[in-house]
Amino acid sequence: MFAAAHKDGVFRQGEILSDVVQLHIRADSLVNSTNELDFEEKIHPFALVLTQDCDLDWDFKARAADPHQDTVQENKRQAKLVPNVLLCELMTADVLRPRLAGGDVLKRIRNNQDERYHCFPAAEIQQDSANEGLPELVADFKRVFSLPTDELYARLAMGLKRRVVIMPPYLQHLSTRFGYYCLRVALPELSPLGIAPAPSQALLAGPNDGSPASI
Repeated sequence: MFAAAHKDGVFRQGEILSDVVQLHIRADSLVNSTNELDFEEKIHPFALVLTQDCDLDWDFKARAADPHQDTVQENKRQAKLVPNVLLCELMTADVLRPRLAGGDVLKRIRNNQDERYHCFPAAEIQQDSANEGLPELVADFKRVFSLPTDELYARLAMGLKRRVVIMPPYLQHLSTRFGYYCLRVALPELSPLGIAPAPSQALLAGPNDGSPASI
């Protein structure tokens, strides 16, 4: 299921990262009378890259190309850039368990029978580029976030670690389940009063001989 992630080069869809720092502005500082903004760091112990491989690959090559070229070529380069990388929080079962309604829910999650979550088994030491191995991890499709692509690459020199890459066909399974979760359609509940009752058997039968009645 897993292969060790490369320590350099393009990020991959299905790549698991560790020590991912998400920097954001504190909302309350936006409404203060002063002009100073307060920033907060949220550290994600583990995160999963969801942006597709083809987009990541085009972006990586475009960033390596010379930006000082004619306007036509520069416009083409800009069109290939991906401003942000989509990521999903990963958590251990110990972190997830208190958030669930009951133990049977965790059992469904571990069997990938809950549409909101996707569970990954533990990764062995030889599958991890950090030579540490990974615990069992669960992706929560409701807890996605993005980081600027250039910032994500820059953070590789600041403690961000590339750990493992999910391999086919498990990657396609993950992608399909995430897509399904995003495409869910909430249907309104129909009132029983709005549903016409089915004709009774007495109306369907003739008055005496059992022949069908006209309705």
